[in-house]
Amino acid sequence: MLIFVLFNSCRLKKDYKKEFELLRPGEARISVKIDNQSFYPEESIFKGEISIFDTFFRLNVFDQFESNVVISFGGQNWYKEKPVRKQVFIDNQVAASVLIGKLQQDDHTKGIGYLMTEGEITVEALSEEKMIMHLKGKVGRYEVQREPEKWNEMEATILYKKPDMKIQATNKKDIFY
Repeated sequence: MLIFVLFNSCRLKKDYKKEFELLRPGEARISVKIDNQSFYPEESIFKGEISIFDTFFRLNVFDQFESNVVISFGGQNWYKEKPVRKQVFIDNQVAASVLIGKLQQDDHTKGIGYLMTEGEITVEALSEEKMIMHLKGKVGRYEVQREPEKWNEMEATILYKKPDMKIQATNKKDIFY
């Protein structure tokens, strides 16, 4: 069993290395699956920034198709335990929230948006060189976010090469790993 876990761990890191090589500095690849269906096109390249404060983290990125991802979480000393893990609850979007959206392919004046209603944000790596984040849980479209029977399963991985970061009120050595 341990060999299987180590093998899969190495395989995933190797896959990430290959993905990072395809990105330019300041670019992110975001793979989102909702009910096992890809949400963003494979060719999407996201750009934006990460804002880091001693009590708050926020990622805000857009792709070339005007898709948007906003992830935020907070708390006193949120960066002390590594990897950073934050629980998402529908009734406490201030503590942690995930918003994903895109324009509809057939009507670029209308968007499709989801809010994470329950789940977990895991920041696997955070440094000047890269950020690796995983999301797992349930999402609901904005109009049904209070109707659990209409929520969808969601998994996502965000790979961000040399992210544009605004760091205030904290020290890099405390947050990077």
